[in-house]
Amino acid sequence: MPELPEVQTITDELNKILPPRNIISLKELRPGTARDPESLLKFPFLIEKVVRRGKYIVFETNRNFSIIIHLRMTGKIIYEENLSQNRKHARSVFDYEKSGHIVFDDIRTFGKIDIISDKNTEEFFARIGAEPLSDEFNVSYLKDKLKRRKAPIKNVLLEQKTVAGLGNIYVCELLYRAGISPEKKADSLKTNELQKITEKTKEVLKEAVRENGTTISDYARVDEKKGNFQNFLRVYQKNFCPKNHKISKIKQAGRSTYFCPECQK
Repeated sequence: MPELPEVQTITDELNKILPPRNIISLKELRPGTARDPESLLKFPFLIEKVVRRGKYIVFETNRNFSIIIHLRMTGKIIYEENLSQNRKHARSVFDYEKSGHIVFDDIRTFGKIDIISDKNTEEFFARIGAEPLSDEFNVSYLKDKLKRRKAPIKNVLLEQKTVAGLGNIYVCELLYRAGISPEKKADSLKTNELQKITEKTKEVLKEAVRENGTTISDYARVDEKKGNFQNFLRVYQKNFCPKNHKISKIKQAGRSTYFCPECQK
């Protein structure tokens, strides 16, 4: 599933390439992909800005609604001047006037598009935690979120209500850099360990954004190029850590955890 760096990369690229023209129609190639219970979608409209919130991509429009996209496991957003007829997995297509198309492509069909009134966007995101690259994500914030949490720290960091946008790859990587075992109880962490988590979270995410995300299987950028951070992973899907210690692989909350028992305590 695309995590914060991948979604940020897509957001940044869309802001650079989307034309300042009206969108005049939506083709639903798989009914149910776009959800508009209040019938807010009206044409034509302009996308004024694209922003990210957690793992969501938000198209802010000049009308009274926003278009909120979650890529889930295999979703992609592709911009094409001339629409390709060879896309087997295109689910929805927004058409610009004259030329240009935003294609939502999704092999496994778990991704969703929600049309939300501007007055309801705050409520839509109410259960999502702090953005890890923001000043709000600090030691005090983590102390408050982790108190009385007996679950392993890795499981808690994966919860979107705790931290927005983190996923399996980057939690494995940041815990390795912080030297903290993913099995350690969240409420047992000391202040210096929380400081390491906040620092290494920001460090890993910033590096991954600079490398346009991580392509392990399905993730692709708007131009369908791959990310590059997979070349800099230290423990995720590795056999040995950079210090040549053997990596352990366990299951936590249904996901594979990679860590170094020698380096992480």
